[in-house]
Amino acid sequence: MFLEALRYPFADRARLDGTATCLAALLLGGALVRAAAGLWPDAALLAPLLLAVGPLLAFLGLVGGVLAGEGFPSVATRATARLAGRLLGVAAVYLAPAAVTVAAVSYVVAVGTVPSALTGVGLATLSTVALLVTVVCAYLFPSAAAVSVRKGLHAGLKRDAIRGTASSSYFLAWVGATVLVVVAWTALATTATRSVAALLALAWGAYAHVAAAALIAAGVDRTKYW
Repeated sequence: MFLEALRYPFADRARLDGTATCLAALLLGGALVRAAAGLWPDAALLAPLLLAVGPLLAFLGLVGGVLAGEGFPSVATRATARLAGRLLGVAAVYLAPAAVTVAAVSYVVAVGTVPSALTGVGLATLSTVALLVTVVCAYLFPSAAAVSVRKGLHAGLKRDAIRGTASSSYFLAWVGATVLVVVAWTALATTATRSVAALLALAWGAYAHVAAAALIAAGVDRTKYW
């Protein structure tokens, strides 16, 4: 399962072209975001940011096709936009609790509302809660996303969408996919200000997300709960 997923982005010409299209979408989106950052704080930055939405949706739609087990869809189609919309919808529901929890903990720590006598214990408790919520949300999200791109957003938001998370196949697939994605985002964060390194990080990011989607799709297909 792991080797097949790692080979997926380059397995044949169609998949290689799809991975290259993902990279092109990331490159275009990254260039537009960098252009917007250069315009800060001018209001003109909204123009490149809005333009960057297109490549982002294209990338999500392409990855969504892999997650659905159908391969890469054509870029400029309703199917791609539909897949991207489903991924965004599921992400908004399943990742929102983690985002709110982390933001709330960060705010409490920043304003210093924790009594000084309980600072150590309080910060440790808050950090642990934030970490647990984030891990739970991150664990359930791929399963719900897989159901969403296959059966629709409504199906992805039902309880049955996360039944497969109890399977060892899904757990192993999630661990492998998480490693790929975390390494990719870490590389992007550490090379954002360096052009050549950033290009290499984007290339790795395109490969990692495609391989991670293929790995989750394989894990979902192998679980006995589906």
